[in-house]
Amino acid sequence: MEMTISGLREKLREADDEQLRELICQLYKHSEVSQQIVDSRFLGDDYGLRLAKATKQKLDQAFFPRGKIDYSLDQAKELLRHFRKSCLNQRALIDVELYFVECGLDFAGIFGESDELVKDLLITNYASAVARILEDDSQIYFHLYFSRCNQIIDTAKEFTSEFSQNMLNVYYQLAKE
Repeated sequence: MEMTISGLREKLREADDEQLRELICQLYKHSEVSQQIVDSRFLGDDYGLRLAKATKQKLDQAFFPRGKIDYSLDQAKELLRHFRKSCLNQRALIDVELYFVECGLDFAGIFGESDELVKDLLITNYASAVARILEDDSQIYFHLYFSRCNQIIDTAKEFTSEFSQNMLNVYYQLAKE
């Protein structure tokens, strides 16, 4: 039988500092995701932004691969899910989420916006990025990303009124700031 999260927490409370350090080092050595989580936590913005840049390049390939087009965008969704799981840096997360939306809008503009799942995915990711921006009490992210969010809205206005209105509703949360 495997441990539950609450069981794991209990075991971690019982462990001493040396055991915890050794466990983290073992996880770091044997899991790429664990390594990225630890690096993201301790190496700061530079690491997070390098990871974001690599993910954005992969997203480009996922949205616009040479050859066959995957209209389901499964690969792009999986890249974003993996990035969210492995990166703790809020600035990098916002950057990649907004980039995902930008690529998605380009994709929908080229191949048509008939897929409701794609539009829902774009709205959800835009809302996630905006929520992260609003969580920053220092408003640094607001100043970094407000104009980019505005450009996304300008692009979204070219689509159906329901989609653009949903995107605007998310944007208005930022505009209130």
